[in-house]
Amino acid sequence: MRGIRTVGLPALGIVIGTGIGIVLLNSCGGHTALDLAAVYRDGSGRIMVELGQCDSKADARGPTLVVTPDGGDTTYWGTGRDPGRPGPFPLFAPPGAWAVKGKPGGPRALEPHHGYYLHFTVLEDGHRVLYTSSSDFRREDIHSLHPGELWANGEAMSRERFHAHVTSQC
Repeated sequence: MRGIRTVGLPALGIVIGTGIGIVLLNSCGGHTALDLAAVYRDGSGRIMVELGQCDSKADARGPTLVVTPDGGDTTYWGTGRDPGRPGPFPLFAPPGAWAVKGKPGGPRALEPHHGYYLHFTVLEDGHRVLYTSSSDFRREDIHSLHPGELWANGEAMSRERFHAHVTSQC
């Protein structure tokens, strides 16, 4: 038959073995993945981030923002070890004390046809991952928000609901 590709038995074995390995790795010593970051537009129109955290004394790493244009090159900014958790900060201008590292030339505003991935990790004793937090969003998500709403956990919500969400996740 034309147009149909077949996979030989050795290739099929590799695919099945890889899938089983991924399942085993995720079930052994896995960590919790939470969505504890909120993104919103402030009164002046700036895109802001508020990071929820289960324990303010935890050893946090990040955050990192990865920007991926549909069909284009990825750019990012990220911080090193425990930059602290200040109040809300502008998405494209993290606090200067964070020693931001990244690939220059990325967008400085929410762009159409771009995916955004905000991530941070919380460690216990500086080495064991307690949990990770990540949030995915697009420009359309943030532009759909009404005044006072935040984008968190894949949906629009009030600030009060976001704080209740963080409490329930922790």
